[in-house]
Parts: sequence; structure tokens; C-alpha cells
Amino acid sequence: MSVNRSMKKYMLQKNNPVRSPSGAEKYIWTDVMEIDAAVYKKNDFKVITSEKYMESTHVGLTYYKDIQSDSFRLIRDNTVYEITDCNTEGRFANILLKVVT
Repeated sequence: MSVNRSMKKYMLQKNNPVRSPSGAEKYIWTDVMEIDAAVYKKNDFKVITSEKYMESTHVGLTYYKDIQSDSFRLIRDNTVYEITDCNTEGRFANILLKVVT
């Protein structure tokens, strides 16, 4: 199955921490742009020793390269995917995702 065939539109959001009047950090998610990404459910039968891979629920591929882990997330159909790790080397950016809602 082709990766390009699996690509769907996701809203990419960036975390912008701001200070509240009391001095506490508040997190505001702002829309960056709509990107195409292929998101697949993770294969649980593989034995991997990486902690980030173990806590992730999905893996994804996208052409968009300006992604950083822990400061971006993807949204599609009221499902929020937090980006826990990314590798932007190569043709696609390979991202590890964790469903948070």
C-alpha cells in the first residue's frame, strides 16, 4: 500500500507557553497549518527498548519537516495526537504519536 494513498489532512498546532497574571505558565495551542500525514496504529508485537516508542500509540509519516517533538500536535476528527518524537532526516519526517483525547 502506498504511503501517498494513506495521506490525510491533519491540523498542525504549536504550543505557545505564556505567563498568566499570577506568574504560572499557561499553554495555548495555535494552528500552524494543515498538513498531509499518513498515521498508522503502532504494531505492538515488536519488542523495542525505546521508552518513547513504548508509550506511543501511533506512528506517522509526513512531508512537512519543521516539526519538533513535545511542542507540536496533530488534530483530526476530534482526536488529538501529541508528537512525542520525530526524525526529519530522509524523504519523510517520521513521527511518533500518542493519543491524548
